[in-house]
Amino acid sequence: MSPHRRLSLVSNRQNSSIQDAFIGLAFQISPPTDDPTKPRDLEYTVVLHDGTGVVESETFHFDYHQQKDGDEAGKTAEAKRFAQQGLALVRSVQTQKGMNVRLISIAEPVPIELKNRTGVEFFATIWLHVDCIPFIVTPSTSIFTKLPAPSTQANASSAVAMALKHLHPASHSATIADTAPSDHAVLVDCGGEVRLCSLTQYEESTSPQLWKRFLALSTLLRKNKTKIAFFSATPQGGGVALMRHALIRLWKMVGLEVKWYVPEGHPTVFDITKRKIHNVLQGVAPQGVEMNDEDHRWFELWTDQNYESFWSNGAIDADMIIIDDPQLTALIPLIKKKRPDAKIMFRSHIQIQSDLTDDPSTAQARTWDYLFNFIKDVDLFIAHPVKFFVPKNVKEKLPVLYMAPATDPLDGLNKPYGHASVRYYREHFNHLSREQCGVTIDWDRGYVCQIARFDPSKGIEDLLAAYLEFRQKLDALDRPPIDGGPQLIIMGHGSVDDPDGTVIYEKLHDMLATKEYDLVKGDVAIVRAPPSDSILGCILQGSWVATQLSTREGFEVKVTEAINKRVPIIASDAGGIPLQVKHGVNGWVTPVSSPSEVAKLLFDIYQGKIKVHRDLSRERELDGKSDPNSIAERFVSDYDMPMIKVHADDAATSEDFWTVGNATRWMLLTARLLGLKVDNDGDVEMNAEDQGLLSGMDIGKPLLGKGEEGGNVWQMVMGDDMVKGEGEIRVDGH
Repeated sequence: MSPHRRLSLVSNRQNSSIQDAFIGLAFQISPPTDDPTKPRDLEYTVVLHDGTGVVESETFHFDYHQQKDGDEAGKTAEAKRFAQQGLALVRSVQTQKGMNVRLISIAEPVPIELKNRTGVEFFATIWLHVDCIPFIVTPSTSIFTKLPAPSTQANASSAVAMALKHLHPASHSATIADTAPSDHAVLVDCGGEVRLCSLTQYEESTSPQLWKRFLALSTLLRKNKTKIAFFSATPQGGGVALMRHALIRLWKMVGLEVKWYVPEGHPTVFDITKRKIHNVLQGVAPQGVEMNDEDHRWFELWTDQNYESFWSNGAIDADMIIIDDPQLTALIPLIKKKRPDAKIMFRSHIQIQSDLTDDPSTAQARTWDYLFNFIKDVDLFIAHPVKFFVPKNVKEKLPVLYMAPATDPLDGLNKPYGHASVRYYREHFNHLSREQCGVTIDWDRGYVCQIARFDPSKGIEDLLAAYLEFRQKLDALDRPPIDGGPQLIIMGHGSVDDPDGTVIYEKLHDMLATKEYDLVKGDVAIVRAPPSDSILGCILQGSWVATQLSTREGFEVKVTEAINKRVPIIASDAGGIPLQVKHGVNGWVTPVSSPSEVAKLLFDIYQGKIKVHRDLSRERELDGKSDPNSIAERFVSDYDMPMIKVHADDAATSEDFWTVGNATRWMLLTARLLGLKVDNDGDVEMNAEDQGLLSGMDIGKPLLGKGEEGGNVWQMVMGDDMVKGEGEIRVDGH
């Protein structure tokens, strides 16, 4: 008999806010019987945890109808029938009980009858449609193989307790990005215990032309047992970390051997890498700020000690090694010393002011020359698709290619959010906003939104000036809006390697406190978000207008994320931003630091003088409702709806900017640099279509020689199948 209260779908408690809940689930199925007409008993227990302990639990019994051997369709239908019952129960807890289920943790062993059934996407449905983090864990009691098996209630309780340890303390909608203690490899998706999606959703979101290339290249790398290693600064916070999580997740699904390593951070070094490297190279550092001899010493010692502590044995034994950004450039000669045959790519993600790095009298030149002394021995230099971002000495001495960054259609930033989730995250946001700045957003008024790190190059001061001018224009109307008009949300994450964040955050609040901003100070929410992608994605989805007004920028894929949500965006002409926006079609591009032009656009949109409109296909018509929240609600309400294509219409951004495209580009570069051949030697056989696709991507041919500049890697991937207008490279960065 359970000591807990039975699971109840009603409660007489009157919560002042939506309560978080966590579910554990465990199964046990009776053995097959000789009588095929007699159903087997599938016992499953659901436990409800409130974060302090299990508060309710109940054991259910499901009649699992036996199927004949070989009747895979019947077995799949039965597994799907059970999955639907389980999902309905979770929905009932959320809707009738008024709780928000943040995770569902399933205990192993899961009966084989429920596993690996094509068309039964239980984990993906939990994540994409119910908005819960799905875990699958092995209870610690599994070691007791000679003792009676624990009850389903015990296993379910153990499963939810184990999953809760992975949640970030600042947010129940995010997990901690842990690293392995021995080598600091990032444990993506909690070491595989989180199952957000499957290959099915990635395929559904991708064009057939790209998907075939992705599969062909993954087969080639798997056949050659190719090992890949990434090295970057942090496991969480910022665009590089987001890209790596998605890339590793996808590659693991197709069986590639890949690891991602991060260093143990040090505040002195991260201050150097952000203020004296990153900001200097982007041209946003104050005059006189640059590295000195002591900084060089700390920077190199930090790299040496990370190498000796974590990476000297095993981590650098990969066939292909990729170094992200300047933080770990001093690792390159250490790798070359131990493995002179290693292939290394350097990936630059920032806007390097090459006009300054090419001028010997500048701090930028001195900083870059110091870093280039490490970078000069790599086999390939990769930059964002802006030629201005590549210093002269790189073009003269290294092979250079151009490649856009990417975002993931299935992560918390980009998945659709239904009405229940929108309500939850809006309540959570207002709690944060009131706590941090005393502002409450009235969601009925609409809001302008910029999602970005609190960084001196993100143009946030320009945004405040533009918003003030926009509101002044509304106030000057003969009939100004009674409620004042749309409000403004500025929100971003922090990162452990970014000491600027707090300084910029406080500076913005100081600006709002001046008399100049009296008109709007009660309508501007400047919020430092917890490390939850979901709150950023959900708030962005509901924006009236999004902005990205960077003054210096590498690419800023937040622009693509807004466009993917069908949110109109006003963006600056910085770095790779214009490559994402089709002016007047999915947004507008303005000159850098032009707040008056931004204010005019906001005013014209408000008055209905201009708009962007993207027709939905007939299959996606929503009774006239084509706003982002309505589109998202339709998706999450239909568990059988396939994932929306990332390039769903002509106004969408390129597949180049998404995870499958990104994974395919990296595999192509790896195969070309390693000199892999298109043949059928080895354990994995390749069909004729795959061989033809690989030959079309010049697999087996040398890539580039030193001092040679190539084009956009996307063109190399897609060839004649590339959509017109894609694969462009900007010459200047502004």
